[in-house]
Parts: sequence; C-alpha cells; structure tokens
Amino acid sequence: MGLLSRLSKAQRQQIFGRFVLSWMPTLSYIMVAVSFFWLLALPHQDYSKRTYVSENALLPGAANVQFSWDDNLAAEAYRDIVQRIAYSPSIERAQALEREFAAIGLKSATQNYTLNTSTESLHGVNTYAVFYAPRSDGTEALVLSASWLSKDKTFNINAISMLLALGKTFKRGSHFSKDIIFVVSDGEAEGLQAWLKAYHGNEEHTHERSEETLKVRSGAIQAALNLDFPGTGDYNALGIFFEGVNGQLPNLDMINTINQITMGIAPVELTLHDELVPYTDNMTKNYLNSLRRMLYQMKYQAVGTPTGNHGLYLKYKIDAITLYGIDRPGWNSHRFNLFRVGALLEAAVRSLNNLLEHLHQSFFFYLLSDVRRYTSIGLYMPPVIILGVSFIFQALSLWGLSGDLPIELESIAEGRKDIPVALPYSRRSRNFKVASTTMSMAIVTGAVTFHLLTTEFGLMGETPMLKLVASVGVCSMLVLSAVSAAHVRNQIIRSASTVQKARAAAEKKGNSSSSSNSNSSDKSHSVADQELTPAADWIMLKTLILALSALIVTTLSALNFSLAVSMGILIVLPYMAFRPSRWTIVSIAEALILLVLSPPGLMMVASWWYSKDPSEVLSWVLREYEILGTWLLPTACFIYWPLNLAAVIMVLLPVS
Repeated sequence: MGLLSRLSKAQRQQIFGRFVLSWMPTLSYIMVAVSFFWLLALPHQDYSKRTYVSENALLPGAANVQFSWDDNLAAEAYRDIVQRIAYSPSIERAQALEREFAAIGLKSATQNYTLNTSTESLHGVNTYAVFYAPRSDGTEALVLSASWLSKDKTFNINAISMLLALGKTFKRGSHFSKDIIFVVSDGEAEGLQAWLKAYHGNEEHTHERSEETLKVRSGAIQAALNLDFPGTGDYNALGIFFEGVNGQLPNLDMINTINQITMGIAPVELTLHDELVPYTDNMTKNYLNSLRRMLYQMKYQAVGTPTGNHGLYLKYKIDAITLYGIDRPGWNSHRFNLFRVGALLEAAVRSLNNLLEHLHQSFFFYLLSDVRRYTSIGLYMPPVIILGVSFIFQALSLWGLSGDLPIELESIAEGRKDIPVALPYSRRSRNFKVASTTMSMAIVTGAVTFHLLTTEFGLMGETPMLKLVASVGVCSMLVLSAVSAAHVRNQIIRSASTVQKARAAAEKKGNSSSSSNSNSSDKSHSVADQELTPAADWIMLKTLILALSALIVTTLSALNFSLAVSMGILIVLPYMAFRPSRWTIVSIAEALILLVLSPPGLMMVASWWYSKDPSEVLSWVLREYEILGTWLLPTACFIYWPLNLAAVIMVLLPVS
C-alpha cells in the first residue's frame, strides 16, 4: 500500500505539472493585459494625487518681489541691444554681453569651446557672469541660463534680455544668501554642456573636445532655471519642460514651486511642455488629455534626449527645469509680457534662495498627467514588473513542454495490474549550444554595428547612412548563416532519428519472437532507455530570448521606466506569440513584422512620421549620443537589435 500511495502522489504531481505548463501561456497573456490596462488607468484622476510643496523652507511666493516697471523698461532696452547683436559672429555677441554684465556690476567672462563629432564640427563662445550675494560665503549658488537658440530654432531674445534685467534687479538686493550665476550659452545644448564641464573641472583639451577653463567661479550649484522665451512679443502661457538626459527628472518641488507662484504672485496660465488644452467638464476628454500628457513625458524619457538645456544640469545632480514662453495667436487666455515674467523669475529665485539644503523631500520618480497632478513610482512601477514576469512564465512553459513529461511508463507491475508512473526527469535532451551561439553572435553583430556607426574611418564618401547599410548587410549575413546551419542540422537529426527508429523496430521484432514473456523491470528499462529526438532549437532560442527580455525590461525599468515600457510594448506580443510555422509564408510574414520592429525599421517609421529624411534621423541619434551621452544608440545596438535578430532567426528555424 505504501508503494501505491507513493505512485499516486507521483501521478498527482504529474497532473499538476501538466496543468501548470498548459495554463502558463494563457496566464502570461492575462498578465500582459493587466499590465496594459494598469498603465492606461494611471492618467485617471482616481490614480493620481494633487501636487504639493514638500520642502517647507522654499516658501514659494511668500516674498514681495522688487521687479518694478523701471526694471521692465530696462528689460525692453536690453531687448533692443540683444536683437541688434543677435546676427553678429559668436565672439562679438559674447563680448557685447560680457560688457553689459560688467556695466551692471557683475564679474563676467567668456568661454570658447570646440566639439568635433562624426557628423559635424561645432564651435562657440559662452558668456557668464556671477552676482556674489552679500550674505553668502561663496559655497552655494543658483544658476539662471539661456541659450542663444530657442527650441523653435529662433533667437532667444526675451530670455537673454531677462537675464540682464534680473542681474540689474538682484544687484540692488541684500537678502540673497546664495550667489547667482548668469549663463548665456552658444549653440543649442553643446554650449551649456561645455560650460558645466568646465565649471566642475572636467574640461578637456583634445582634438574632439576642447573647453576653455573658466575665469570666474562660485560655489556648488543647488538648483537652476533655464529660460526659453523666443521672440520679442508677449505670451499666452508658460510651459514647463523637465525631462533630462536618459529620463532623469528633477525634484518635483521645482515644478511645484513654479506652480504655486503662478497661482499667486505672478498669475499666468501654466502647462506641461508646449501643449495648450482647453478646459472641459467632459470626463472622457479630461482623461484623454491627461493620457496624452503622460505619453508625451514617456516619449521624451524613452528617447533619452533632454527637452531643454535644463537636462544637462541633471547629469550633475542639479535640479533644473526649463520655462518656455508659449505664443499661440488666438488662444483664449490673458497674455503676459516681460513684467510678469520678471516677477515670476524673481519669486522663483527668492524661493530657491530660502533652501537650507539640497532639494530632497519630494519625489524624483514620477509621472505627470497634468501640471498639478502626479503619479508616484509605487503606482506606476508594478505594470512593467508584471510585464517582465509574463515573459518568465512563457519561458518556463516552453522549458517544461520541451521535455517528455506527458509520457508515462508502465514500469511497475503488482499482481495483474500495470501502474503508470512518470519519470522524475526528462529524457529529452535540451541543446542550448545553438541558442547560446545565435544570441552571442547577435550581440557581437550589435557591437560591430555600434563600432561602425561611432567610428570615423576616413574613407571617401563615408556617411552614417552608408555605415548603417553596411551594418544591415552584416546582420543579414548572420541571419542567413544561422538559419541555413539550423536547417542542415535539422536534416541530420531527422535522418539519425529515422535510422534509430528502424533499428528499434527491428530489435523489438526480434525480441518478441525470442521471448514473449519478459518481466516489468525489463520493460521499464527498454522504454526508459529509448533516445528521444532533442528539443527543437527554436524552443531553446525562444526560451533564451524571453528570459533575457524579462531581465532587460525589469532591470531597465529602475533606470528609465519609459524606455523599459516602450521596449516591452514593442516586443511583448511578437516575442510571445511568434514561432516557426510549417507554412513558409507565415514564417516569412512574422520575420517581416520583426524587421519592421528592428532599429532600422523603426528609424524608417520615425522618418515617415516626422517627414524627415532617414539620414537626418540617424545623424540626430549619433549627435545626441556623442554630445550628450544618451542611451538610445547603445541600447539599440547592444540590447534591442540583438534580441530582434535572434527573434528573426527563431521564426525562420525548422519547426521540429
């Protein structure tokens, strides 16, 4: 009876194992649906909270501002000067601004920089000045910065004029406890990056990069405001850009401070980015507007490019945001001029001046569905973890079903009854050599692609697009060679299996004629010793792809949540549902879909969507990596493309 109870327990375990393995794929798809619906529910007001200032020392908008109409007239006068020198060479306009800052009474200087990338050579001259606060010991500072070029590729006239006017206003004040640095950077992002590197002592003097050492300095930078007020007119609304390099975010209190000031001392319409959405009582429209704002933030974070020069400060642990003046003719809101901008900026600087320590109370990880509503990391992180677990469940299901668990052996006879028992191990071999070799070669191919795109070989007619074409050729050779080798190996295994079956049939016929009565132990050994066909290579490769996808998505979510979600959405259904088919046309269709989802395919889709030439999109990706160090290119070459190549190979492998 003890033997029978143990056997029935083994049967129950086998039945449970079959049930789990058969339901794991369905459960994984349910988890994908839960993850997607969870993400879509985040913008709803029931799953977000109203923003609030966590750092009590900020006291936003509590101080009376000193920016007067006389300062507004000074700003307008500076605007005429800036407008007059805007089209001058970089060195001339930098020296002109240096003289204006010096006339105010600030210590000012200029900085030359040079940056040579694989696509262009950049040179410019920055201007900077320091207001040494009378109550400061020179250990802490705040930064007000503006670039000559605005986000809309026009001159940033009003922003630079406000820097000069605020410098004149702050010079009269005696209540500042932190120094204030004014920076006017040349170019787009490269100018401010050169200044920040030199300020922190990281300047370089090589052929590729050269930053002049700064002549005027202050203390550690606690926070920064980057100004982007293009043109010379008035504005309808104030936009906040806050995404940094590779998805970094400033402390939420930076945004909350501006929010409090715009509701009190400097009333203006405030919005996220440059999206103006009319007010509505319709719950559905409000949800869709919130969803669109959240998706915009996730798009900017996933790409990794900062939405303004403020993103460069975040690389140095300096909380910063960009304030953008939105001029939208016909928009139904009260327009505001430089006077309101000056009051807002002075109130913001006065609030940051109150800080006793670095911003740390509020959130550093959040999603904004509105300028006054946020979702914390504790609520938006579970969906991407669930997405990663769904990959693991699929991989475990494939691993279990690749064995011979459904096979039962009549191994023990008791009386006249034969009791079916499952073996505690799998007799089917699982060969990981093909899967590991394919994945290793795909990673090497991605590394070669990265090296080709980022290295200047000095060949005639060398362009980034030509290098990408060469990379696609290398990837195609990998796919063809791997698929061809797999089909040859499959034919060899199939031939060997046919010979083995014929031999086993002959032996069985001979054994039955020689001895018709054999005991159950011999039967057990004869069945257990059978050699089963090894598990299919595509099963092993897909198992490895799913396991690596789960590892990458969950790990990347802690570094850049939006990039992890974007990658998970792109690969979740193709990687989980696609598999080789006996119908060649189906396998080819799956491979074509995966090729569209490959980095070159996505680049072509992006160029079509934004009406850009593909070479422009590729040059932009290279430029962002070489200048700002964004993760988009390395992630595509070392992580995403190898997985995509392995998936293409997987769907083209033989079925058995």
